[in-house]
Amino acid sequence: MEITKISSKGQIVIPQRIRNELEINEGSILAVEKMKDLVVIKKIDTELVEQVKRSLEDIKHGRIKEWKG
Repeated sequence: MEITKISSKGQIVIPQRIRNELEINEGSILAVEKMKDLVVIKKIDTELVEQVKRSLEDIKHGRIKEWKG
Protein backbone atom coordinates (compact mmCIF):
# COMPACT_ATOMS: atom_id res chain seq x y z
CA MET A 1 0.00 0.00 0.00
CA GLU A 2 1.17 3.49 -0.84
CA ILE A 3 0.08 6.69 0.92
CA THR A 4 -0.45 10.01 -0.83
CA LYS A 5 -1.90 13.42 0.02
CA ILE A 6 -4.62 15.46 -1.64
CA SER A 7 -3.84 19.06 -2.66
CA SER A 8 -5.99 22.11 -1.99
CA LYS A 9 -7.25 21.71 -5.60
CA GLY A 10 -8.37 18.10 -4.99
CA GLN A 11 -5.43 16.62 -6.88
CA ILE A 12 -3.60 13.47 -5.83
CA VAL A 13 -0.28 11.99 -6.88
CA ILE A 14 -0.36 8.37 -7.98
CA PRO A 15 2.94 6.89 -6.80
CA GLN A 16 5.56 6.35 -9.53
CA ARG A 17 5.74 2.58 -8.95
CA ILE A 18 2.00 2.20 -9.56
CA ARG A 19 2.07 4.51 -12.61
CA ASN A 20 4.91 2.46 -14.07
CA GLU A 21 3.22 -0.89 -13.41
CA LEU A 22 -0.07 0.25 -14.97
CA GLU A 23 1.60 2.30 -17.72
CA ILE A 24 -0.25 5.43 -16.63
CA ASN A 25 1.27 8.45 -18.37
CA GLU A 26 0.34 12.05 -19.04
CA GLY A 27 -2.93 12.00 -20.96
CA SER A 28 -4.02 8.57 -19.68
CA ILE A 29 -7.75 8.35 -19.06
CA LEU A 30 -8.85 7.23 -15.61
CA ALA A 31 -12.33 6.47 -14.27
CA VAL A 32 -13.08 7.50 -10.69
CA GLU A 33 -15.87 5.93 -8.65
CA LYS A 34 -17.01 6.13 -5.03
CA MET A 35 -17.76 2.81 -3.34
CA LYS A 36 -18.91 3.34 0.27
CA ASP A 37 -15.83 4.90 1.92
CA LEU A 38 -13.45 4.04 -0.95
CA VAL A 39 -12.37 6.03 -3.98
CA VAL A 40 -11.63 3.63 -6.84
CA ILE A 41 -9.48 4.81 -9.74
CA LYS A 42 -9.34 2.60 -12.86
CA LYS A 43 -7.22 3.03 -15.97
CA ILE A 44 -9.35 3.15 -19.12
CA ASP A 45 -8.11 1.51 -22.31
CA THR A 46 -7.90 4.51 -24.68
CA GLU A 47 -7.96 2.26 -27.77
CA LEU A 48 -11.27 0.81 -26.58
CA VAL A 49 -12.65 4.34 -26.08
CA GLU A 50 -11.62 5.26 -29.63
CA GLN A 51 -13.21 2.09 -31.05
CA VAL A 52 -16.49 2.91 -29.31
CA LYS A 53 -16.38 6.50 -30.63
CA ARG A 54 -15.77 5.25 -34.18
CA SER A 55 -18.57 2.70 -33.88
CA LEU A 56 -21.02 5.34 -32.64
CA GLU A 57 -20.05 7.59 -35.54
CA ASP A 58 -20.59 4.68 -37.97
CA ILE A 59 -24.06 4.07 -36.51
CA LYS A 60 -24.87 7.78 -36.58
CA HIS A 61 -23.94 8.03 -40.27
CA GLY A 62 -25.71 4.80 -41.25
CA ARG A 63 -22.56 2.82 -42.01
CA ILE A 64 -23.65 0.14 -39.53
CA LYS A 65 -27.28 -0.91 -39.60
CA GLU A 66 -27.38 -4.29 -37.93
CA TRP A 67 -25.23 -6.11 -35.38
CA LYS A 68 -24.11 -9.55 -36.54
CA GLY A 69 -22.13 -10.53 -33.44
